[in-house]
Amino acid sequence: MSRKRKSKVVYKEDDGRTIYSMAGLEGKTPEDLEERDRKRKNAVQTTRKERRAMIAAAFQVYGPILLMILVGFGLAATLIYLFLR
Repeated sequence: MSRKRKSKVVYKEDDGRTIYSMAGLEGKTPEDLEERDRKRKNAVQTTRKERRAMIAAAFQVYGPILLMILVGFGLAATLIYLFLR
């Protein structure tokens, strides 16, 4: 059983469809793009161990705050339940 070959579509005119949005590049000069690339290259590179240490530190800082907020909502829900009972 042989497969039929798909015929290739040939467009004769521009139909106005966009393949990829270039909206982020409007008004950018080549110097601006080079500056963006330079900033990306100079960005701080972290190792896997450093990244995990930063995430653990964030959890240690924000964990108790999140826990207090959840306890506060639980307390409020309990009080509302008892009041409306």
